[in-house]
Amino acid sequence: MTTFIEAEWRTPFLFSREQIDASDQAALLARTRRGELERLFPGIYVDSNFWLSLDRHAQYRLRIEAVALDAGRDIVISHESAAALWRLPRIAPWPERIHVLERSGGAGRPNSKLIRHPVGVPQDAQALDGIRVTDLARTAVDVAATNSFVEGVTALDAALRRTFHPHSEVPRTMLTRADLLDELPRIPPTHGRAKAGRAIEFADGLADRPGESISRVSMSIAGLPAPQLQVTLRGASGRLYVVDFWWPQFRHIGEFDGRFKYTDPEFLRGRTPEQSLLDEKAREDDLRAAGNGMSRWTWEVGRSPQRLQQLLRSAGIR
Repeated sequence: MTTFIEAEWRTPFLFSREQIDASDQAALLARTRRGELERLFPGIYVDSNFWLSLDRHAQYRLRIEAVALDAGRDIVISHESAAALWRLPRIAPWPERIHVLERSGGAGRPNSKLIRHPVGVPQDAQALDGIRVTDLARTAVDVAATNSFVEGVTALDAALRRTFHPHSEVPRTMLTRADLLDELPRIPPTHGRAKAGRAIEFADGLADRPGESISRVSMSIAGLPAPQLQVTLRGASGRLYVVDFWWPQFRHIGEFDGRFKYTDPEFLRGRTPEQSLLDEKAREDDLRAAGNGMSRWTWEVGRSPQRLQQLLRSAGIR
C-alpha cells in the first residue's frame, strides 16, 4: 500500500499538537498574529513567506499535503483535489477543503479539512506526490459530475490531451473518450452522472489550453458552428502555422490570445515578450495575406457567449 512520503513534506509544516507545552503553543499563535505563519487548517501552519512564494495551484497542493500528513493514514484524494495533484487546469478558485473518498455507506460528513464522498474507495488508486489519488480518468469524470459544464470540459480536454502531450510533473497517461465513458457507471445517478456524460461527449483533447476549452463552450452556447481545432495552415510566404480554431467554410481563423503567449517560458522559447508580440503580428499578416480572415479574443471575451458571438458573427461566422 502506498503511503505519503513524510520526509519530503515535513519541513514546511508546523503542527500545534506537537508543541511541548502551553508556552510553545502561545508562541505559535503569536507568530501567526504577526503574519509570520499562515494557518492552513486548525492546528496546521506554514511559513508565510514560503506560502506567498507559491501560485494558487501550488498553494492548494500544499494544503492537500498538509491534510495527508496530518491524517497519518492512507486516504484517497479525489475530485478537485485530485485534479490539483494531476495538474489539471481549473477556472474557479480551488476549494478550501480537501476532497477524499471513503467506503460506501460511510458518514460522508464534512469537517474543517475534508469533504468526504462515501461512494467507495477504488482499488486502482495511484500515487502522486506520495499521496493516494484517483486515476486521471476517474478524477476528470468526478470533476465533470460535480462542477459546472465549462469546468468539467476544461478538465476533460486537458486529461485527453495528456495522451499526446504529457505533463512533466505527473506520470504519462494514455486516455481515450472510451476510458472516460467507462467511468460513468461508477458515478451515482444522483451525483451528476448525466452532466458528466454530456461533458465527455463534448470534450476534445485537441484543445490546447483552458482558454480554448472555455471558448468552445461559449461557442456552443452561442449557437455558433463548431470549428476545427489545432489545424495547420500555410501562409502566403509558404510557412506553416498551427491555429487554434479554423472554420474552413468561412476561411476564418480564431485565436485565443491569452497572456501565456507573452509570459510563459514554454511558449516564449527564449524570446522576449516584445519579440513574441512581433512574431505573432508577422504570423497573422502572413496568414491574412493567404486569403484568410482572423479573429482574436481574450479570456474575458472567451468566457462570455454573448461577447464571443458578437465578435465572430461580425466576422461572418454564422
